[in-house]
Amino acid sequence: MIFGRKTAFFMAVFVFVVALAFPQTSESDESLYIVFSANSAELKGVGTDMAIRNSQTFTKVAQLLMENPQYRILVDGHANPVVGTSEEETGSLKPLSVRRAEIAADFLVTYYGVDRQRLILTGAGGGYPFGNTDPSLNRRVSFFIIMPK
Repeated sequence: MIFGRKTAFFMAVFVFVVALAFPQTSESDESLYIVFSANSAELKGVGTDMAIRNSQTFTKVAQLLMENPQYRILVDGHANPVVGTSEEETGSLKPLSVRRAEIAADFLVTYYGVDRQRLILTGAGGGYPFGNTDPSLNRRVSFFIIMPK
């Protein structure tokens, strides 16, 4: 199930950043996200350290869902803007970010047995960068917990 960015914004009332629910993976890591290779929705080619971190993140998200059957997860795809035009956003970044969310959801379903009905997919395009100097962190999928009312 894919929702637009505005719908996801309104859902934010029920969303808590995953970092609040999980122990940190290291003292510098404060949130759970998956990083992708440049200009693709591939999980390959991100480097050994990031591949290990991605695997740990998937495991933590799946564990959270197993331990909390009432939770759902918002899977929010992102892309790194290059030229910053609206044509780039609608023509490539938005579809790429949605595809990244789909790939992450497929991974959770296929390798961890997560029920797809518990995952809500969104694609933010390039509009919400981490504000970091490392552009690879903008090629990501972030996970947010949706708790029942």
